[in-house]
Amino acid sequence: MRLYLKKPFMRPDFSPRILAILLAALVALTPFSIDTYLPAIPDMARYFGTSVGMVEMTVGAFFLGYAMGQLVGGPLSDHFGRRRIGGPGVVIFFLATVAIIIAPNIETAIFGRFVQGFGGGFVTVIAPSVVRDRFTGKAAARMFALIGVVMMMAPLLAPAAGAIMLKFSDWRMIFIFLAGYALLALAIIFLCLPERKKALTEKLNMAKVWNGYRQVLTHRRAMGYLITQTFSLSVLLLFLTGSAFTYITYLGVSTDFFAVLFGANIVAMMFFNRLNPFLLNIFSSYQLIKAGITLQLLACSVLWGGQVAGLLFVDLSFIDSKNIFMVVPMVILSVGAAGIIMPNTFACFLEDFQDNSGVATATLGASQFIMGGFLSAVLGLLHSDNILPMASMMLLSSILAVTSYRLLVR
Repeated sequence: MRLYLKKPFMRPDFSPRILAILLAALVALTPFSIDTYLPAIPDMARYFGTSVGMVEMTVGAFFLGYAMGQLVGGPLSDHFGRRRIGGPGVVIFFLATVAIIIAPNIETAIFGRFVQGFGGGFVTVIAPSVVRDRFTGKAAARMFALIGVVMMMAPLLAPAAGAIMLKFSDWRMIFIFLAGYALLALAIIFLCLPERKKALTEKLNMAKVWNGYRQVLTHRRAMGYLITQTFSLSVLLLFLTGSAFTYITYLGVSTDFFAVLFGANIVAMMFFNRLNPFLLNIFSSYQLIKAGITLQLLACSVLWGGQVAGLLFVDLSFIDSKNIFMVVPMVILSVGAAGIIMPNTFACFLEDFQDNSGVATATLGASQFIMGGFLSAVLGLLHSDNILPMASMMLLSSILAVTSYRLLVR
């Protein structure tokens, strides 16, 4: 009797450019999950019969879950393989998204966002791992550059996509879109994503994993860079949390114009990010980080000062805390400065971790979103009828970034 063996499925061998686009599409699941539903936050508050502050806590919940997903998914993907971790991560994301769509109350939606972020962290962590598996040196750098170009477009387009969907349906349509995107990501992982060529490790060595995290957390200079970037990014994440209330409710702009104003922040980040390579020919990364955090501190200070002055001197017609021409430019500068802070801080941070760069990257990524999630939750609890809580927390985060840089980095 002749036995017929089923031929294994062969995944196409894509060119580096196509592979970069596919990996960017996977990583873009996170910015779409964060930014697409921001215009719908006021609508969600009305739907659930709760405050905008409670709905803003769904942003912080996502950040916390996303950080946990990276910490857990990174070591597991090194042991079990990229597809075996990325696939379940997408399934978790999909099921959580469905739970949010049918959520009966805001508490269920908050928990669903946490689980959604956890699955998203699994998906995000496998993309750079695939690049490290298949490319080295300049080839790897070119791959990350290609992924970065595509990734820059996601937060630019996401709010506009959310605003368009709100025109034809309610906030649930945005999460139906995210569920469909998750299914697309699942197809990319199983049909297109290459697995690493070297054999999987036989045993998951947790002692080695914990030792890698310990080396990162006990390195003084590296912790200086980590804390600096964590609180500098917190300025951005705090604005993301309060952006819908700031622009739509407080300043009274339409959901369409919200997408334009939100996109201006991304354009500012892209401008500083593209300017950075040219500035590195003149200045060191250390100097550029110092300039970036100083610019961010000045912008946050002016934003906070304008709010305080407007609330204290309400009888003076020339001082208005709701002046869009005072609020928007300072937000753009404080958020855009991250475009020059983050790449230089990331490069300096990894200099001391050549042998365990994966663990170092996971530590940095997780710390940023854990702190961002905590501060976003606090901002939701402090929510009021003005943006002084957001401006105050942005200023405090910027001060902590500057302080840690001056005290810990040499």
